Amino acid sequence: MGDHTEVISIDFDPDLITFQQVLSCFWDSHHSLRNHPSSQYRNVLFYRSDAQEAIARASFQAESERHGVAVESIQTHLEPVTEFTYAERYHQSYYLTRYHDLRAFLEETYPDEKSLADSAVATRLNAFLGSGMERNWETFREELPAYGLPASMESTLRKVVANH
Repeated sequence: MGDHTEVISIDFDPDLITFQQVLSCFWDSHHSLRNHPSSQYRNVLFYRSDAQEAIARASFQAESERHGVAVESIQTHLEPVTEFTYAERYHQSYYLTRYHDLRAFLEETYPDEKSLADSAVATRLNAFLGSGMERNWETFREELPAYGLPASMESTLRKVVANH
């Protein structure tokens, strides 16, 4: 281990959501006024272009104003993307590990770490079934048939969300 930082990489359509909106979610999702001493768990915002860097730098100023502190008090790092390595298979769509049959089906359908991590179906299922997420169960019920799951798994998932 040691010299890596655990991160997520977010692909987004700028016609549907702006980089500023993505950053707003970012700033709302962690504590920018403190940082972990280990490089593995540090707060860091990566950018992919000069334009993203400029927007990110401006967001640091907005974050400092939100907290009423100097921008230098923000402990989050800002760095360019240099290399991204997918996490090991067991880390991908982690919340799905609670649903063994579903997880096994997805791992068979998406046979490597990258394809599982990039799967919209696995991502949506993981988000809906994970803990601490805002859930719109009606959207989940509507989307479920499009996921291409075996009927028995779809039925099981409908039972899981029946009380919501």
